[in-house]
Amino acid sequence: MGNYKTLQLCLHTRVSTVKEAEQEGRVDGPCFAVMELRDKLTSAMRGLHFVNRDKKSLWVCRADQPYCLGWIGYGDYRRGGDGTEMYVVHARTISNGKYGDHNEQHYMKMSTNIDMALRNCKKFLRVYSPSEIARSRLRDASNAVDTVVSKAKEELSRLHEKVIDAQSSYYRTNRNSALLNELKHLLTTGHEFVDPTFRENLSSFFTTMDEVASLSNRSVPMWFVRVYERMGQQMFDVTAIDKAESAWNATVSDEAERYTAETLPDEIMQKLSVLNILRADDFVDDVGFNAGEGMFYVVR
Repeated sequence: MGNYKTLQLCLHTRVSTVKEAEQEGRVDGPCFAVMELRDKLTSAMRGLHFVNRDKKSLWVCRADQPYCLGWIGYGDYRRGGDGTEMYVVHARTISNGKYGDHNEQHYMKMSTNIDMALRNCKKFLRVYSPSEIARSRLRDASNAVDTVVSKAKEELSRLHEKVIDAQSSYYRTNRNSALLNELKHLLTTGHEFVDPTFRENLSSFFTTMDEVASLSNRSVPMWFVRVYERMGQQMFDVTAIDKAESAWNATVSDEAERYTAETLPDEIMQKLSVLNILRADDFVDDVGFNAGEGMFYVVR
């Protein structure tokens, strides 16, 4: 799980983000050495395009991928280097044992030889699998599910203050107390309270308490759905996720089903229609989470 956290924090760079930086003029074009490696890579691997990263490096992208495959550069990227410049490829698939995984260099292969650099690029600049993409925003989707529980708990606390003496620390911290049991009995037996609003608050309190218990104990399976264009047709890659309410306990399938708009199951299509009109990072309970870039976590 530690590796998942590192990837989440460091290595998933959206193509749209780097394109925006380039279009806004916030990055410079690369040096000749990087362009030479770029040209060799373009000839060796089909479907790639490149986005300026800085004067010494380029992002490597594909039109059918939401994240950059990595980046290539030319310079001295070593920690404590002597100034010797080398060709470098940086990718999530690299594990350079000379550096710990908290260092950027852990994900780099370096060489003074351009042909060796090209071989490293071909080996390590790999497309994302459906399960990798599904894991990339899983923590955010899980957190969105958890906000529903948190809001219900906040409402329960608010109602608790209305129906229980706010000065009583015992009753604030012991919600299964004898007093609550007595109040619930009065409510269910039709007791006429002196203050009618107290009955309303009490009823809302017990309803919310049951809701919190239900939400806290529920399991939330999801489909991760990636929507993209391929050969002029809209495609849907669907990956199953169990226990999506917790990024730590979730199980992401290594298999993905591919559908077209005609073959996608109606249940998924209906929920996608709702999620598609939301802004990125918005969540609707029992529907799902819009992760942006054509990526959706759909509650199943």
